[in-house]
Amino acid sequence: MSLPGDATSTTDLAPSRSDTLFVEAEGGSPSEFRLFTHFQPIFSLAHRRPVGYEGLIRGTDSSGKVYLATELLAKAPAGVPRMQLDRQCRALHVRNFRRLGDEDSWLFLNVDPYIAVQGLRFGSFAQMLGENGLSAHRVAVELIETPFDDEKLLVAAVEHYRAIGCLIVIDDFGAGYSNFDRIWRLKPDIVKIDREMTRRVTVEPLARRMFAGIISVLHESGALVCVEGIETEAEALCATDADADLMQGNYFAPPATQLQPEHACDDLFAQLFRNFRLETAEFYELRRVRLQPYIAALADAVLALSAGADRASAVRQLLDLNCTERCYLVAGDGSQIGTSAESERSLAARDRRLTPIRPVTGTNWQTKPFFRRAIEAPGKVQITRPYLSATGPKFCVTLSYALSLNGSYHVLCVDLDFAALAGDDLAFGLTKLPL
Repeated sequence: MSLPGDATSTTDLAPSRSDTLFVEAEGGSPSEFRLFTHFQPIFSLAHRRPVGYEGLIRGTDSSGKVYLATELLAKAPAGVPRMQLDRQCRALHVRNFRRLGDEDSWLFLNVDPYIAVQGLRFGSFAQMLGENGLSAHRVAVELIETPFDDEKLLVAAVEHYRAIGCLIVIDDFGAGYSNFDRIWRLKPDIVKIDREMTRRVTVEPLARRMFAGIISVLHESGALVCVEGIETEAEALCATDADADLMQGNYFAPPATQLQPEHACDDLFAQLFRNFRLETAEFYELRRVRLQPYIAALADAVLALSAGADRASAVRQLLDLNCTERCYLVAGDGSQIGTSAESERSLAARDRRLTPIRPVTGTNWQTKPFFRRAIEAPGKVQITRPYLSATGPKFCVTLSYALSLNGSYHVLCVDLDFAALAGDDLAFGLTKLPL
């Protein structure tokens, strides 16, 4: 196998459009491959233009057959030759990126964690960047998803890349070893969401419910979030709805040998944002229609309680509505007054397994958004986003209203069965609901 510095390699000829890879076959003549760089743009949702490019290696054999990066690496013998091939590919990406003249964008370079740790044995990464005229602050070192036995060594390697000025990126978050533990240890600047999660969000309500929450937690860790593998407008809308920062995928642009013109996707982004506004408006209107009977019945219950009616009769109309699970009254300190009034359809009320967590007098809800928001804004109906109710446990939406009874504020609450309320229409609109 011919590698950087060998007479049969063109790696040291810069600028160049391709490199040559020779793989020594056991008992036969070496196979020759031509290596090429393809760049896939990474778009900023806020800027609506590419802010980075991921370097992807492609190879062709003598017959013109195209090989992806994983196929090329598999042909190289394990160990030092494969590590040196990885380095050869990165150097090729850097040269070709410089040749194309972009002076601002990031270059994302994939690095196997094992190679990141062993890399110093095979030449300085910073030196390679310097020789090719690319500043380290424009390089995003993208750690691919793969197991690694000694995470402490990986942390040290990442700190080396960070120290020379590179951004740190964790790839394929949500798959295999790219998990929260690695986030906490490596403290990346950017996290890329695994493309399988991207695919699932448009077809599985559970994945959609988790998607925005995962992105929010990653933001809390201090990382920007890139959703990769976007193939359709529906996936792009889900990423937009979940507050992703960066997007990548064939929906925007496939990998290519040339860089994307800055305004090439202006029309696509205009359509995406237009459809996002329409989808959001449609969702809010549909939500208003679905919730209107429950809001009206809650208002009637508040009037009845204020006029001195007992709780059972005040909430009877609410309990008769199809999606109502339970009603309950909470004192100003967050403690529940009496037991909940359960609808006849509430399975939780009859499930003996849930007895230990069933609300009783004194159960305190002061930490819950439905209580806090109501007590902070008396006289206004508050609507939660769907959440897992401890009294179910199942997903519910709670309507709450703070009213004055006997000279102090109380909060009347009604839990609605989210699955019954939403049906198929609202199942994917979770992130638009307020917290």
